[in-house]
Amino acid sequence: MKGILKWPLIIAAFLVVVRVVLERAGAPETVNNIFSVVVFYVLIAPLYFAFRIAGSGIAAPYKNLLKTTALFTALARSMVIPTYWLAYLYQWPQYRFSVAGGGNVGPGVSPFMGYAGIPLAAAAVWILISLIVGGGLGSILIAVKRKSARKASDPVTAQ
Repeated sequence: MKGILKWPLIIAAFLVVVRVVLERAGAPETVNNIFSVVVFYVLIAPLYFAFRIAGSGIAAPYKNLLKTTALFTALARSMVIPTYWLAYLYQWPQYRFSVAGGGNVGPGVSPFMGYAGIPLAAAAVWILISLIVGGGLGSILIAVKRKSARKASDPVTAQ
């Protein structure tokens, strides 16, 4: 499973950069949301990992899926955190950065909360959500693929 994170991390970095560029250029929110790294690390990447893990035949595939999903989400969030630092520093007006949207821009946000508290708390929450949603869907995919592989290799049901 060497290299399983390489391309997903490259794609996540691309999504983070493109989204910030589009937001700063004034693109509509619907366009910005197309480039959401959240959808990528909550749904798409865990399903990709599950597909690769299920086909590899490694021991403890569910544990491996959860570890890979948690690591990937932590690394992807580490790419997002600097955008929150910049948003706090320059008081960017996008809703996702506002206190009302769960962000760190708004009245009464201390530098500690703006640079560390809110971004790290958001990272922890998104890692948990990725494990629950992505890990759950990925586990279902692994179970289905393993069951179909067992059926195909069973001489009684293969006939």
